[in-house]
Parts: sequence; structure tokens; C-alpha cells
Amino acid sequence: HFRKFSELRNHVEAAYWYEAVGKLTDTDKEDLQRLIARAQEKLARPSIQVPHEEHRALHLLIYSRLENPFVTGILEAYWDAYETVGLNMFRGGYEYLQEVWEHHQVMVESICNGNDKAGYDALVTHANLLYQRP
Repeated sequence: HFRKFSELRNHVEAAYWYEAVGKLTDTDKEDLQRLIARAQEKLARPSIQVPHEEHRALHLLIYSRLENPFVTGILEAYWDAYETVGLNMFRGGYEYLQEVWEHHQVMVESICNGNDKAGYDALVTHANLLYQRP
């Protein structure tokens, strides 16, 4: 059932993308940039550390200003399920992790530069990467 829940989450994030990024503050954008930097630090270590906390925080932060408890509830429940099925654990595929974070980088840069369409495109492409995970 996780795959079906993941599909729901992908649709919710896509549907609320423009509204959500339009409500982010400059402080939120700085926080998103810090999450990207922390994730990149973890990925650059000699012993790879999965930047799961940053992954979860990044997605939840993007949608945090919506003030919609149903959207927030779905997204938080998704991340709880993600952890329950063990997707927060490293199972090989360093290239996969790099690709995921390249998409996050584009998303955040686009948000910060006001190019919401490029961010949306990166979000949609990123959402489909889960099904290609090694």
C-alpha cells in the first residue's frame, strides 16, 4: 500500500506546489538552502550518511505555510510511512541519492529565484525517482 500512498502524496505536492512556494518567506528560503547544504555535506563524507532528516524537513517546509491541516497531515503521514518501510536507510545506489539531491537543489534554487515552473518540473521528476530506486 505504500506505493499507492506515495502516489497520493505526489499528487498533493504537485497540486499545492505553486500556492505553497508563493507563501514561503525569505527565512524559509534560507532554511531550505541550509537543508541542501547539510544534505550535500552528508553525501560528501567518506562514509556516506543518508540525508533523510533533511529530505523530510525540506518537503515539509515547502508546504508548511499552507495552513491546511489535511495537506500537512498527508505529508507527515507519508514521511512516517517512508520510514516504516525503511526507505530512509541506505541500500546502495549512491548515484540515486546524488540525483535526488540534484533535483532538490533545482527545486530550492527555483524557489529562491522565483522560477516556480522550473521548481515544479524538478518536483515532478524527483517524485518519480522513488520508483527507480535500487
